[in-house]
Amino acid sequence: MPPHQNAPAPAHLHDDQVIALLRSGGHASLLSAFFGDLEYRELSQLAKLAATRKRPRATPVFILPGIMGSRLAMKRGRTLDLYWLHPAAIAQGQLMELALPGSPALRPIGVMLPGYLKMKLMLEIGGFNPILHAFDWRADIELNARALMRAVNRSGAREVMLLAHSMGGLVARAALRYDKERRLGKIVQLGAPNEGSFAPVQALRAVYPTVRKIASLDKLHSAEELARRVFLTLPGLYQLVPSPLAPGDLDFFDPANWPTDLPPDARLLENARKARKRLPDADKRCFVVAGIDTETTTAAALSNDTFTYEVTREGDGTVPLPRALWNDARTWYARENHGALSLNSTVLSALVDLLRDGETNRISNTPPKPSRSVVREVSDRELRAQAVHKVDWDTLSLDSRRRILEPILTPEFVAPVT
Repeated sequence: MPPHQNAPAPAHLHDDQVIALLRSGGHASLLSAFFGDLEYRELSQLAKLAATRKRPRATPVFILPGIMGSRLAMKRGRTLDLYWLHPAAIAQGQLMELALPGSPALRPIGVMLPGYLKMKLMLEIGGFNPILHAFDWRADIELNARALMRAVNRSGAREVMLLAHSMGGLVARAALRYDKERRLGKIVQLGAPNEGSFAPVQALRAVYPTVRKIASLDKLHSAEELARRVFLTLPGLYQLVPSPLAPGDLDFFDPANWPTDLPPDARLLENARKARKRLPDADKRCFVVAGIDTETTTAAALSNDTFTYEVTREGDGTVPLPRALWNDARTWYARENHGALSLNSTVLSALVDLLRDGETNRISNTPPKPSRSVVREVSDRELRAQAVHKVDWDTLSLDSRRRILEPILTPEFVAPVT
């Protein structure tokens, strides 16, 4: 963004530095462009209020983001080179560095603040000590769960709580296996794909809108090449594919049930099956908040060497409702889409209630009536015909830049840029 060339880029600022700027009003134009005008004003007010509510001995709450929700950077001596998410690195084809196994110097350095800073501030206002916990979303869920427990133990707190969005919910769930000293208190999942989601399938197939948008910014590689050389190497993605819930459901852990043009790694699929089976059941500490009433891919069929997907309104836009449930966990329902679950003020207030009291009446705990009528069907081939043109980051609107990770295609990606 040329008007802010001399200002520090938010992606390179520490979380506490961003919060300090929100409170002081420093670099207001930069942060307003980064978060959006309305969001900036709201975050600024929340940051000032949170400063008055800090409690030194408040219960820690580890906030775990969803997939792609942690920034990844390469450590080179005393410097950090940001790879995810950095437009210049994407344009130069450096997403190839995300493939696994990769350099151990590429590590998580922080959380994507537009998705989780509001949550942190509202928890602070609610009397908690929120900690943004970045993790390597490319990697095995159990590996990330063990790293989470090491961070919990390093905190020195006798008890901590976990608030986990999307993939983070499975990392939090897996952490129960490693909680030998019973340090974990309440665990609240937000839009977690407990039984998988079709979004990772579409990412591995190079047809998920977010993947296609990212590939449009890459001047050197197509979405299909990124899928083949990067996404199909990532254990974390495989561990989020849908499990069979009913007779006749396609078994995505069997490589024979995939099209042949972008074949998945059979070993990673088998490891994912085993990892999912090891996920612990819920106990009285566990709560679920699920998004509902949004068009969501809820089924897929293999025919003529391609997947065809069914879209219904039974889910949050990413995770089908039956796949968000965690057996024996108490569940609440919010009419909100997947990405906005971590931003919705009513939902966030409900999360504060759940962490504090284990109850909330801000959102419903009555299961909605099933809504399984098919809105439409769409195939891999149809999805692959979208976002086929290369796009220059500098031509994108600020709104489109902020929504780069959302599963929607704005006009800039639908047609050639002129």
